Amino acid sequence: MRKLNYKKVFIFLFCLTAAVGAMGLAIKSLAFDKKKTVSAYSNDQNYPEADIQTFVKDDTKGGYSVSRPVLHIENIDKQLEAYIKKEIKDYEKKWKAIGGKASSELNLTYTILHFSKQTITISFDKYEQVGGKKQSGSRIFTYDIPSQKKLSIEDIFATDTDYLSVLSDIVYEELAESKEEGISKSLIKKKNQLKAANFDSFSVLKNTLVFYVKTDEDGDSSKTHTIAINKELFKNSLLDSYQSKDLNQDRVKEWQPKHVVAKLPVKNEWIDPSQKVIALTFDDGPHPSHTMSILEALNKYDAHATFFVLGSRVQHYPEVLQKMTEQGNEIGNHSWDHPQLTRLSKKKIKSQIEQTQDAIEKATGTEPDLIRPPYGAINDNVREYMEDLEVTLWDVDPEDWKNRSKKKIVGKVMSKAKDGKVILMHDIYQTSAQAAVEIIKQLHDKGYQLVTISELEQVKKDRELYGIDLQE
Repeated sequence: MRKLNYKKVFIFLFCLTAAVGAMGLAIKSLAFDKKKTVSAYSNDQNYPEADIQTFVKDDTKGGYSVSRPVLHIENIDKQLEAYIKKEIKDYEKKWKAIGGKASSELNLTYTILHFSKQTITISFDKYEQVGGKKQSGSRIFTYDIPSQKKLSIEDIFATDTDYLSVLSDIVYEELAESKEEGISKSLIKKKNQLKAANFDSFSVLKNTLVFYVKTDEDGDSSKTHTIAINKELFKNSLLDSYQSKDLNQDRVKEWQPKHVVAKLPVKNEWIDPSQKVIALTFDDGPHPSHTMSILEALNKYDAHATFFVLGSRVQHYPEVLQKMTEQGNEIGNHSWDHPQLTRLSKKKIKSQIEQTQDAIEKATGTEPDLIRPPYGAINDNVREYMEDLEVTLWDVDPEDWKNRSKKKIVGKVMSKAKDGKVILMHDIYQTSAQAAVEIIKQLHDKGYQLVTISELEQVKKDRELYGIDLQE
């Protein structure tokens, strides 16, 4: 039997003990040094092709947990990694700005909303608390897999098509009918066409396009409304690769939205651009009885009009404005109490316009898009405070405020009534209201379609689009 070399055994045991000790210290350092960031990988349970990379800094002061998918698609992985590292960097910058001692946290998780041969859509949900200030929100990214490029709405539609107008109309209808609270009023103004930026968050599914539209007033990214639209509505504008059912079917299980928009909204179906149109407008109201009699006549003949109201009167008769909107009429701003705005200071001009906007919104739920300055007086100072309001003047003025005769008012209007004209009247006088009732009947009998100012503008666009030249 060979004699055991105790010296070598001793050296071996010593080295082994040292190695184990060093490993233990390393493990201990990894586990208990809370200022170090640990990166770990695991499998995504929903999509086997993907892994999950999580960065954890286990520290109550400045700690975070951030995850992202690893798709093994080189350029997309680089973009996702850059995104989460920027989120960590921005968070640590905020934390250091308050001294780096206050309790804070960042939690960033993700969900793969859709993963097909053509695209992948990922939603990142963020919760951040720095120095007592809390913030939450979400970001949705869609990538084209063949090109490994992050997609915008312009990338999936043909550039020479009117897809934005169609999307705007659909979003308007869906949000206007929604009972969801906190929806921004600016998103449901029918005359406003939304921009491409409003549709940055989307998924391309097998049969539908899904848009995650921000709906709040202050840009809070956590407040979104999901709108799914059948691809058939975009068969002439959506690019072939995103139209394909095969390329866009989910790899695991296709998500079926509960509600899918399958028809285009009806746009002024009752207005025929090949027939005569005329716009009645009424200033200085509302009046509790005179305005209501005009509304009754309009409703009887399926007619619409535009009412330029005074804020000082709106606050007393909000129910009249509600009736106007219920019947499809339009409301415009006519100042608070009818001063000549060009003679006022900038501060007073601003107050006249903004107070009236607020009063109308309080009564109806939406702010008007139109304004008619009293006496039609306008200058640069007035324009400065109109923001996006469209100035509306008139073509025919029967001076019903001066001629308090129903017969004379009717005669003047009917003698000058022509296709496309805007007629000015006032709904605070009884004689004007009585004349208006008769004018509405006579215009209807002569084949005129009585429309709002916005509807009149749409008819002009439709005529230009379809090459209609109406000769009276």
